[in-house]
Amino acid sequence: MIEKNLEDFEDFYQDRLNSQFFKIRRVVKKTISDIKEILIEIKVCLDHFLEVGKEKIDQKAQRSLNFFSDRVRKEIDEIEIPKDEINYDIIMDLLNSVKKLFTSINEIARKSLPKFQKEVQGEIKELNYITRKLGKKQGILDNVMRKKYKEVKEAEYLLKKLPKIIHLKENIEHSKVDLDEFEQQVGIREKRQKELNNQLLDLEKNQLFKDLETEKERLFQLRIKINDELGFKKALKKLKFELDKGAFHIPNIELNYLKDFLKNPIKVLINEQKDLPKFTSLLVQLRHVLEDADSPKLNLKSETRNKSIEQINAIFNEKHLQLNIKNYIQIKNEIKGTETKIEEAGLAKKLETLKNEISSNTIKLESLDLSLSRKNKDYTRYLSALKSEREEFQKSIEEILKEQLKLNITFSF
Repeated sequence: MIEKNLEDFEDFYQDRLNSQFFKIRRVVKKTISDIKEILIEIKVCLDHFLEVGKEKIDQKAQRSLNFFSDRVRKEIDEIEIPKDEINYDIIMDLLNSVKKLFTSINEIARKSLPKFQKEVQGEIKELNYITRKLGKKQGILDNVMRKKYKEVKEAEYLLKKLPKIIHLKENIEHSKVDLDEFEQQVGIREKRQKELNNQLLDLEKNQLFKDLETEKERLFQLRIKINDELGFKKALKKLKFELDKGAFHIPNIELNYLKDFLKNPIKVLINEQKDLPKFTSLLVQLRHVLEDADSPKLNLKSETRNKSIEQINAIFNEKHLQLNIKNYIQIKNEIKGTETKIEEAGLAKKLETLKNEISSNTIKLESLDLSLSRKNKDYTRYLSALKSEREEFQKSIEEILKEQLKLNITFSF
């Protein structure tokens, strides 16, 4: 088995390709070397043109000759001759450049040569001879590339997959750095959140907050009790509905009072006078409607009607509602007093500041958690992609080298 680090693989693989395809690459390198020499010969031949031209042609033809020489030299200078590294793409670029050179020579010669060709017949023959040699070498190289270089090309092209593997490796390293940073930030935020929650718990252990909580619970329970005593509200709603329709008329009933009572009965009773005269009058009128057989019906079930009458009678007979309203007012006042003490002690401001900080920290923590989750998905995705690319790459290389390969990838973290 071959075992190589990612960083060293390209040099190793190039050496193996040079060894494995030595004969083909030797032919290619020899042909490229010949092409290089021939291009030098063309430049020398152009020097011959210029030397002869100085003696035999006039000034106008001389300009055309110089133009011809400069253009051909320029085309030759633009041809990149591979030095050490050769591969299919580099060789094909060379072949295309040589083809372009032939096209340029023919085009320039067609325009320029007629102006001085009689005076440089020998040099034209020399140039034709050299370009024919170049054409033969081009043909040899082109034939090798088409018929014998296919396997080498496929082997070379595998190296094009290396940059993707390297890029995935770098993505993993960058993602891991980001992941560690977000995990650190989340840890800091979670620690701060725990500290803030502990501060909140300690603050809420203050006796004033305990008293406030107790008073609010008492008020809540009393509200439930009062609402239970006012269980006849369904009958009142039916009554209001019939009155709004104009189905019947009840003298001296205050519709606005009835509407307000149905919206918030406890608030209305608290704001009323001590003996609750409006409320009492409303109950008397409702009971009369419910009990009087000659009065219009409210479309209530017998059970609901009888229950409503019982609840109204209980309010008149037991007087619990008045006492509960009084207690409700007292507890509300106690709550206000406790809240004032909390405010004066600076606890309310401290509580508000603490809750705002907890809320702000919670939002930041949630944002960090989302970013951490996203980075973790990126990290996992890159790892999976690298594993897949590495396995496919190893398998392809093994088919070329006829040996098992293990490509070691070491991360910087």
